[in-house]
Amino acid sequence: MVRASIALLPAIFLAACSSPQHRTARLLDQRLEASLAADVAAGTAVVQRLPDGARVTLLSPASFPNGPLALDDKQTDVRASVIEGLLDPRLMRIAFADTTTLPDEQRQVRVQNVETYFADFGLADTFQTPPTDTAPTPAGLTITVGVQCPKPDGRTDYGSVKSGAVCE
Repeated sequence: MVRASIALLPAIFLAACSSPQHRTARLLDQRLEASLAADVAAGTAVVQRLPDGARVTLLSPASFPNGPLALDDKQTDVRASVIEGLLDPRLMRIAFADTTTLPDEQRQVRVQNVETYFADFGLADTFQTPPTDTAPTPAGLTITVGVQCPKPDGRTDYGSVKSGAVCE
């Protein structure tokens, strides 16, 4: 019994020592994997864990409506599944890119479509420019979600009526 307890100590210390940023990024990844499980199983989406968040790639078989019908709930929309997997928007930084071989104009239209959809759900304040990383990404429309934890202000009291965003 003592040996088993001693063997578990490194894992317990590692979990206790991981930063709120890393724990929140893992939580985001878990939520995205859960909300997109059907799309991943159907081969229309891929979720990749990143050090500070996650990247969702909507693969070519993924389809979603454009225009006013995009916001009705008459059909399943993979973009809605991505939004359902997000955490507090005040912690999220979202970037969109199209990594397909489509002509530039078509890729820009696809990205604009997804940006508009997210903005219609109140997420425009989370938008940022896409990261310039070299991680291999499947061809498709990518939604990169980064976690940005607020810096502690050093206060130990409640101090404000408004509650701020909190990382896990």
